[in-house]
Amino acid sequence: MAVAQRLLLLKNHHIFWLTLGLFALVVINNVLNLFQASNAYFYQKLASFGETQHTNIVLITSKNLAKNHSELIEKITEYNPKAVIVLSNQNITPSITNRVYYPITQSEYCVPRVEMWSSYHMRIPANDKESLCNSIWQTVFGYEGQQPRLIDFKLAVSALPKFSAERVLSSDVMSEQLKNKVIIVGQTSSAFNVNIHAPKLTGLNDPLLLMAYAADSIEKTTSVIELRPSYSALIELALVISLLFSFQKLAVIYSFVIALASCLFWVVVSYLGIVFAAVYIPVGQYIIVIFSTLFSALIVRKLSEDKALTGVVNNIQQKMMGRFFPQTFIEQASPWDPIIQLISQQLDLEKSIFLARKEDDHRIVEIRAINCELDNIQEMRRDYKRSPYSDALKALGIVKISRPFFKNVLNTEIEFMVPLVYAGDVRGFWALSVIPNETFDRHAFEKNVNKFAAQVAELLFHYHIYKTTQAKNQNLLNRLVSFRLHEPIDQQVKRSLNDMEQKLTTLELVFNHTRCATVLFNLFGQVVQTNAALEHFAKQHQLTIFEMTALDLLCHSCALDSEVAKGKLRYVTLNKADIHLPAVLNNQHYVLNIKAIHTDGSQTASGEPFQVSGILFEFLDTFENEPQLDDGFDETLSEQ
Repeated sequence: MAVAQRLLLLKNHHIFWLTLGLFALVVINNVLNLFQASNAYFYQKLASFGETQHTNIVLITSKNLAKNHSELIEKITEYNPKAVIVLSNQNITPSITNRVYYPITQSEYCVPRVEMWSSYHMRIPANDKESLCNSIWQTVFGYEGQQPRLIDFKLAVSALPKFSAERVLSSDVMSEQLKNKVIIVGQTSSAFNVNIHAPKLTGLNDPLLLMAYAADSIEKTTSVIELRPSYSALIELALVISLLFSFQKLAVIYSFVIALASCLFWVVVSYLGIVFAAVYIPVGQYIIVIFSTLFSALIVRKLSEDKALTGVVNNIQQKMMGRFFPQTFIEQASPWDPIIQLISQQLDLEKSIFLARKEDDHRIVEIRAINCELDNIQEMRRDYKRSPYSDALKALGIVKISRPFFKNVLNTEIEFMVPLVYAGDVRGFWALSVIPNETFDRHAFEKNVNKFAAQVAELLFHYHIYKTTQAKNQNLLNRLVSFRLHEPIDQQVKRSLNDMEQKLTTLELVFNHTRCATVLFNLFGQVVQTNAALEHFAKQHQLTIFEMTALDLLCHSCALDSEVAKGKLRYVTLNKADIHLPAVLNNQHYVLNIKAIHTDGSQTASGEPFQVSGILFEFLDTFENEPQLDDGFDETLSEQ
């Protein structure tokens, strides 16, 4: 059971599994050589840099070695070479001469080989201790060859001396060019020879050139050994650990910069190791490990962030559950229903009909009606380039209609037309009528209608922009290329935060517009929230409210002794009570209402003792100081 619980705890520790997986990748790679192809690729690139011009290896080729072999060897030995290696599988009779070797035709010497290293001809194999033949490299150069080595390709191809048999036989060479040199003799290569895949030799198709480079590396003792797998594994483990620390602390873009810089660093170190220490650091697998660590870290970070954001969304949704959120205007299925409700609540009109413009056209169509039906229109024209619509557009506001627009119009009824235009975009028209009474003020009426029309036009404009943008975003191709086939978690978080912001803003506005001066303290004596009335109250009575505690404010406003004030605060806190006290500030009398804002038991872990979020102070003016009630409404405007 204990083991199962620990595994369950480790299940959600992404970093632990990431590190474990990367460590396993490093170990398995060094045991099985999974990335040797990348190591070989980078070696053949690095080996191509730099060139040397000196060599003690000479290459002599003959078009018909079987015919002129004896004469050629006799001529070569006259120049006193260090050794002559004849590489030919033709039926030739070996010359009995010192320092002339026939690895192919004589069983005494092993045939020199160059192994393939992941499709590249670059590796000199180790000497086989159980072989019955002697290594030609050991015989000529004293090369032990206890482990495989890589050929050094720094020698320029043009710097390798190459002579034809005809030139040697005609004595067209200088003695210094062959004296004390190791001469490799072979048949001239055919055009259909096997391709040589090695640095600087690609496309030359001459196996003798490859043997010459191998001999040059051994003779100069510049052949390169590979770094031991154990050392490489330790370096990679240290690299993984250091990169994990970096990638967790840095942003994604900086993580990529660190990864690229690390790759460049190891490429340089590997090249310097080849040049100065004849050791090849497997930079290919290091680069793979670096980017494996980077992508694994990014994936784990993404999973962790998604998990955290999902938790935030769920937490917000649980907290906001049961709270009513009316849809915003742009989220409505149709913009006209809330507009009709707005007009119906604010304006007393006889008839109203809204007409909307067809997109990319100058035609309009009736949409909604108030206090009448849509077929109550007598006007037959639906082109806003014609009267009465054009008259309203020219006036950029409400105009009186001379020609009847509605059916069954009373003699005292006045008809108007208003354009719904915002930012130069015609969204529609508003036809309305009113029956004036004795107090009717046409100027004030038209002014009010123009204000409402401007607001309606702006709402319609933003609704149109929102719906157009949303339709484009809902396009399958756009969603595919922007990775939004499924709603991203950040959009869910944004929507949840918008809901919370809407609720918070509404509550703050309501709290800020209350008439009584109100301040909320937490139980630690700190000010949590004030409203505009409190700020005016504090300025009026010269109170440094943010430097005062609840006890200071209570003692100052109610002239109480500190011990008595503490008792009242203690009573309010422990009993979650509500008390009323008289307060006098600058000879102005108030009623101070003190109440505890208590929470449910689920919030006690957030640092709120006694399940109390704070203590609320409300300063209420007494009735004597309260101004006469007046709704500020002019009866003469009731009909406008």
